[in-house]
Amino acid sequence: MTKQPLDRAGTGKRTGTPVRDAGPCDLYAPGHQMHYTHQGRAVRSPAVPVGHVVVDGALVTLVLEDGSEVAWRHHGPDRLRRALELAPGKRVAYPEHHALRVGPYWFNCALTSDAWQDCGRDAGED
Repeated sequence: MTKQPLDRAGTGKRTGTPVRDAGPCDLYAPGHQMHYTHQGRAVRSPAVPVGHVVVDGALVTLVLEDGSEVAWRHHGPDRLRRALELAPGKRVAYPEHHALRVGPYWFNCALTSDAWQDCGRDAGED
């Protein structure tokens, strides 16, 4: 969510450039929030079972059941770690749409080659 700073002259009018709220991320860019249309396209695409997930800051390494690895990024590593704890063994990747499903939880990931758009959150925040 963006907010306009209040006018310092005390008129109560909002002026200046928008500033990012320190609250939850509101971006739907790769690696941020999952939009329902993105989720819908992903769920209708080929799925690949994931054997193991390694989260190192924003870097997410998926070890697929065939032993190959995929490296993605996600801005909320703490949320991803909690989902992995809540739903162990229920992990599916949708590589065509860089989406990861952990149990009922969905994660919009970014390819490591994608330009990363900073949402103003630290990599360790949720």
